[in-house]
Amino acid sequence: MSTETLVRTSSVTRRRVGFVAVALALTSLAALPGGLLWPEPAGGGETYSYADIQPVRDLWWGLLVTLSSLLIFNVPAQALLTVLLVRGRGAAWATTGAVMMWIGTALYAVGGAGWAAAYYFATAPGVDPGVIERINADQAHLFEVTIPGALLVALGTVIQAAGLWRSHAVPRWIPLFWLTSVATFVVPGNGVAGLITAVPMTAAGLGTAYYAWRRLS
Repeated sequence: MSTETLVRTSSVTRRRVGFVAVALALTSLAALPGGLLWPEPAGGGETYSYADIQPVRDLWWGLLVTLSSLLIFNVPAQALLTVLLVRGRGAAWATTGAVMMWIGTALYAVGGAGWAAAYYFATAPGVDPGVIERINADQAHLFEVTIPGALLVALGTVIQAAGLWRSHAVPRWIPLFWLTSVATFVVPGNGVAGLITAVPMTAAGLGTAYYAWRRLS
């Protein structure tokens, strides 16, 4: 392979990594205010009543579809850049986590969009308010895709964080901040609490994007 070909290949690779890094950075920032916009269920728990959703049904549908769409770009970009960063020590952890995150993202995004549609149509004008209660009563179908997807993404992120930690490819604060994704399973995802848990993950996304791009610069 000629020197000119090697230079061209290196330039193309840097450009592609740059696109992925920009995608991760932008989607991380765009998802940051999602917690503040997320409505809080009046009765607590994970499901919402007709009164919770009907006044904000357009916001609900738009928010879930937007966040699901951002997820499709954000998580695979994070997984891919981490695999790029982790060479040698920790590589098996990074690769395993990436596979789990890709599969989990597909499941979670489909489940989130389905949840948005179910509530949107159940709260349409003229629809019996009891429909949404019947939907909530069948949580096995309502969350059967979302929950496994979320668990796979979270577990894959933890495994990738372990790979990043072992590799010493980035400062230690980045894998530590990625581990805060586990907190989202116990901390409410709406309001100020949702914003607080989102900040370290956004910082980790920006850090991962920067160091992946810098590695090939």
